[in-house]
Amino acid sequence: MSALYRRQSVFVPREPGEVFALVDDVSSMHRWLDRCIRVQKYHGGENAVGDALRCVYQGVTRHGVLTGAIVAREPARSLACVYAGRFMRVAFDFSLSPRGEGTYLTHSVQVTPIGWLARLWSPFIRRMLERHMAGTMDGLRHCLLAARGEETALSRR
Repeated sequence: MSALYRRQSVFVPREPGEVFALVDDVSSMHRWLDRCIRVQKYHGGENAVGDALRCVYQGVTRHGVLTGAIVAREPARSLACVYAGRFMRVAFDFSLSPRGEGTYLTHSVQVTPIGWLARLWSPFIRRMLERHMAGTMDGLRHCLLAARGEETALSRR
């Protein structure tokens, strides 16, 4: 079964370092990562490639758990993680590039169903992935704009 892949980009009027700080902070991912309940890092300190992670998420009928790791990390430029669970493998990354007075943020997700049941659910997973991407990017933008109280000013335009 081939992987399901989605990519979405958005402009955020924030410096790349500020955007990266939010994306890199695993303790706050539940605020903006759609369907995420909690992400935990097994070891303290600054994030680094190889750090093990555990993500608890809201599944269709119950909570699910994915274990993973940070696979690439370049401050103010990119972050990539890979997670695996019983029915799927999920790889995602965030790429940041400065654009004028802000940052162009690109988020990519690749979901690989594992097993016949997950393959059977692939059309449903594909639709959920579309909503997940929109929710995640909206959540990120909301968190970044709310940090300085600009969300209401920008939403009125």
